[in-house]
Amino acid sequence: MEILRVENLTKIYGKGSIKVTAIDNISFSVNKGEFVAIVGASRKR
Repeated sequence: MEILRVENLTKIYGKGSIKVTAIDNISFSVNKGEFVAIVGASRKR
């Protein structure tokens, strides 16, 4: 049973002319009983 659906997700952060695309156009679904994590390096500027 699908409990979550994400379509075309994009996350951009930054200030001024400095933009960082952390997630670019991803789609996925999560079924009951599944676990999901988005992991990656953390960078401070």
